[in-house]
Amino acid sequence: MADAADLKSAEQVLVWVRLPPPPPMEGKVPVSYIGDLVERFYGKRRQEVLIDASNLTDSAVVDLDAPIVVSTDPITGADNHVVTQLAVHINANDVRVAGGEPVAFLAVLLLPTNFPQKDIEGMFEHLHEGLDYENAQLVGGHSEFTSAVTKPVVVGTMFGKRIRVLSKDLVRPGQHVFFAGTLGREAMMILRGSYGDDILKVSVKPIMDVALNVPSLVFAHDLTEGGLVAGLWELTRGTSLGIEASFPESYLDQELTQLSRRFQFNPYKIISSGSVLLVCENEREMREKLEEEHLPFVYLGQLHKNSVTSLNGVPLGDLDPEGPDELWTLQKRI
Repeated sequence: MADAADLKSAEQVLVWVRLPPPPPMEGKVPVSYIGDLVERFYGKRRQEVLIDASNLTDSAVVDLDAPIVVSTDPITGADNHVVTQLAVHINANDVRVAGGEPVAFLAVLLLPTNFPQKDIEGMFEHLHEGLDYENAQLVGGHSEFTSAVTKPVVVGTMFGKRIRVLSKDLVRPGQHVFFAGTLGREAMMILRGSYGDDILKVSVKPIMDVALNVPSLVFAHDLTEGGLVAGLWELTRGTSLGIEASFPESYLDQELTQLSRRFQFNPYKIISSGSVLLVCENEREMREKLEEEHLPFVYLGQLHKNSVTSLNGVPLGDLDPEGPDELWTLQKRI
């Protein structure tokens, strides 16, 4: 029978011996776990989806009965919980400004090997919230743990059906350009450290639901990195068109204006998801529709042939339109 000294020695051994940490996860998220999430968090059921992701099949079948509008984008730098929802909205935005209606969504989730499996459910909850808002359905995807990433990366692909023909090829001299939305809104969310309840505001759905019902609309472009400066550059580059755009500082977010003065950056060149450039033939028609729906907007001006594009009197080329977003500059200075 062991004496007291032996027992004390055994206790010391138990205190000091530690099991090695569990090996990092590698490979696919367990099918049984991901299958349960897919059955509960899928967004909005669409009649166009004939075979979806509920049985974890390797492909989906979708009957759009219309020209397909498709967009894909990765989300690499967002908070773990909202990264999936951002992937939904950013890809849905591209479909909507191309004259499409989002229908079916694919999501690829790449997770660090030390990512807690239990936290994946929160990612799917946000995925569901985004899809439900955009009126689209999850139809498939892939999820795995991999040492190739150090934080969650989500690659989304949104399929939609075209309901309006919008194209840069339809842009002509004499047409009118509007800015709709709030410049720098997403940048302010990022600077505050959380998207929170404002995350739905990165969607252009409220704006495009109105704009797509304006008969004279010919083109739309959502503003992301580079804000209004990059948006105007993308609108006019490769064409003979230009615009002397005017955007009064009084229309800027007050907090953004204060930050721009304090840290010396260009508030017109900052990430602005949820905002849209709208090009139309009838200024009054667009103006009245936006006012009727109480959407914030600025009339930027008219397109002219063989004209240099400028913003508030400064040639766009002097604003480095293809350079880095001012958000990254600002984050280094704060």
